[in-house]
Amino acid sequence: MKVLFCSDAMVVDGVTSFVFHLSTALKEGGHRVAVLGRWAGRGFQSRLRKCGVKVISMPSPTIGNFWFDRRAGEFSPDVLVTDSRRSFPLAVRLKGITGARVFTFFLDNLEKTDRKGRDVESLVRHSDAWLSAEPPILESLEEIPTPFPKFLFARPLTGLIRPSPMPPRDPFRVLCFGRLSGYKSAGPLALLLKAYDLKKEIPSLEITFVGGGWRAWKFRLLAERINRKAGERFIRIAGTRTDPQPWFDQSTLVCAGSTSAVEAALANRPVLAFSGFWIGRLAPEDMHLALANYFGERGGLHYVRERPELVPEGVLKIYREWDDPGMEESTACVRAALEPRFKCAGAAEEFTRIFGSLPQRDGLATPQA
Repeated sequence: MKVLFCSDAMVVDGVTSFVFHLSTALKEGGHRVAVLGRWAGRGFQSRLRKCGVKVISMPSPTIGNFWFDRRAGEFSPDVLVTDSRRSFPLAVRLKGITGARVFTFFLDNLEKTDRKGRDVESLVRHSDAWLSAEPPILESLEEIPTPFPKFLFARPLTGLIRPSPMPPRDPFRVLCFGRLSGYKSAGPLALLLKAYDLKKEIPSLEITFVGGGWRAWKFRLLAERINRKAGERFIRIAGTRTDPQPWFDQSTLVCAGSTSAVEAALANRPVLAFSGFWIGRLAPEDMHLALANYFGERGGLHYVRERPELVPEGVLKIYREWDDPGMEESTACVRAALEPRFKCAGAAEEFTRIFGSLPQRDGLATPQA
């Protein structure tokens, strides 16, 4: 099949990372895949091209929609893939031009908005299938009557992340992965504010923050001040990065939430999981809590903003327990538990199966994989 992903802004965030993961898995499975998006600076474009995915990016943000319309028509997709929010109006317009089916992915709970083109009525009227990677989200979608089916479709991650052996404890390199803006910045900020105190307890401590966001300037200023106070540049603000693998390879412990927490666990690193909510160190016995709340993205034990001390306390606890024989075993068990839930193998076949299960429309044949 020919599959066209609609991406309203090709920047690095949860939506575009999902586009990258799924588009590359479908390409590897034999489909012809393209991603169409607005020009927005550095994003996933180079990684997509390296994986053989065609990138149709607007050469200038001032060019009108006619440019997208023409390029989409030239690609002539069988399926348009969109998220349920910002890219959905673009997918609807391109559906009218190409006649393709629209697969709407829900990466978050249904946004019950009255915004024209993104309201529930529009999502029902113009979609041909609803999909979600998370069972709790799919369960909530099942409450909405639709003339089309809904499907669970796991995020395909395993083929993109390589596990590596756990390193020795020292130097203790903490990688904090996530956006430095909005509610997601509460955890990283809690770690940064206590970095000087942690350095006293952990002499070999190094902390790297990977992620963009409008608060990144504040993190840089604070990091510079703390580094001067410590007399050592042990804190680094790396900014936006699209390939997490080299950062995981260099880390001892990863602090992350959402998909980044899954990727870190698949890389065989202990994970302190939090986003807006606190989960804590990923352990086999707590996987249900982590999965049900998507690793601190949807919920958790506490709001990180209300309990910021949990972050530095969690880092110090893992440092002190590093040489416990159970640490390495627990990390391996977490990876083993997540691998079948986020496997790349079979993603392309499942996508084809879903397409083939939809009622055929008059005059349109079902493409063969």
